[in-house]
Amino acid sequence: MNHRVDLLLVNVGGTKKKVYQHLSRHYSACEPPFWALLTAGFIRKHNFSVELLDANGLNLDLGETVDAMRRINPRLTAIVVYGQQANTCTPLMWAVEALCAAIKAAQPDREVVVTGWHPSALPQRTIEETACDYVAQGEGFYTLKGLLEGQPKEDIPGLWWKNGQGGVASKSAARNVEDLTSELDSVAWDLVPWDQVDYRAFNWMCLQDLSSRGHYASMFTSLGCPYQCSFCAIQATYGERKIRYWNPSWVLQQIDTLANRYAVRNINFIDELFVFEPDHYRPIAQGLIARDYAVNICAFARVDSVERTPADDLELLKAAGFNWFKLGIETSDSHILKAIGKGSYTRERIRKVVDKIHDAGIDICANFMFGLPGDTYETMQATLAFATELNCAFPSFFCTMAPPGSELYQQALKSGVKLPDTWLGYAQQGYEFLPLPTEHLTAGQVLAFRDYAFRTYFTNPRYLHKIENKFGWEARLHVEGMTHVKLKRRILGD
Repeated sequence: MNHRVDLLLVNVGGTKKKVYQHLSRHYSACEPPFWALLTAGFIRKHNFSVELLDANGLNLDLGETVDAMRRINPRLTAIVVYGQQANTCTPLMWAVEALCAAIKAAQPDREVVVTGWHPSALPQRTIEETACDYVAQGEGFYTLKGLLEGQPKEDIPGLWWKNGQGGVASKSAARNVEDLTSELDSVAWDLVPWDQVDYRAFNWMCLQDLSSRGHYASMFTSLGCPYQCSFCAIQATYGERKIRYWNPSWVLQQIDTLANRYAVRNINFIDELFVFEPDHYRPIAQGLIARDYAVNICAFARVDSVERTPADDLELLKAAGFNWFKLGIETSDSHILKAIGKGSYTRERIRKVVDKIHDAGIDICANFMFGLPGDTYETMQATLAFATELNCAFPSFFCTMAPPGSELYQQALKSGVKLPDTWLGYAQQGYEFLPLPTEHLTAGQVLAFRDYAFRTYFTNPRYLHKIENKFGWEARLHVEGMTHVKLKRRILGD
């Protein structure tokens, strides 16, 4: 008789078209759910059996997901609500709520816990609105361990549950990991359905060879951030404003596994700040150079951290395969930047940093935001003009939103600013997306400008000429094809 699986980790499916519309066909990424794999490794370490159901990667609908769960028949089911960043998780909640309802309709006695960034930010609301039995606040590792061990609910860190009287209860504060290398020393890469799913990198990561977008994975090498940008929800899960690091040797071991066992060649480091601490990134880069895997890596950087980074270090990272930095520029207005807690960069400082990165041979995916507090048509147009001047290989244009757990979310609640009626209203590329208004602009005006900025940038002949010269004709055609996908917007009357 087979041993019953202790824990099933579910990456909810059915989200791609709702969140990305038709961009999901060719342009969005699909990656193994790293947080679920990290959770599986932790739970296995404590002698429990684990399986993964990547319903998102497998394109399973609700019925297919419930059927798969019935076949696996775990003691406990955990739906892991994680995107690449805290701000990307909320749009998944509509699917999480629908899946929980479907599970309970088919199997009322199946115990379900919801964990992740959004549930951690709104634990009480999540358990009140979702047909789950439990919610884990915080990182969730020790919460799941306590449930599997059968500890009293009152003693399980970060656990929220329904008390049977129409209310909810929570007695013990969340317990997050202190030493990443010793406590989270294993990633269950073997649970990934590599041969069943077309995991693919962001299109911009592979402009040099779009046929190489497969063989892709993402991973953390650190957790947390010491900064407090008002639009970011990360602290709702991590608590303290600091960075915790895995040992560089641990990071290299994960890449060894990905490169040697699973032929992964495209890796996205999803740390909030990778280019930050030289004692962390230098050994990783040196180890990658020694291994000569020819990997293609993207990592997050920050303007002021790159300013402090020696040019030799950037060249070291490039030699190690760091071909892309994601750089949060956000706006060209230094006063707005300072007001949102991002810093007080001037345009000249940003220009120098961009030139410094380009001089090392590294391309940039530059993040810009429209509709930040204080934004007007004039400041947004100035930001678009600045982005066009910098002419980075790929920009990501966002509207400002107030994700649960962020300072902007709390401000919106206090001031009565209209927030989305559904969780899909937080999906930047979604039909129902509703960004924040500013003191001067409506939400619709902000969104219309963002979509205008996207078309303007990506159809600019100077930009297209750069793409063709650097990456080739196929890359240019790919980018031009992306601009032909018109996103429909409810708020704009589509």
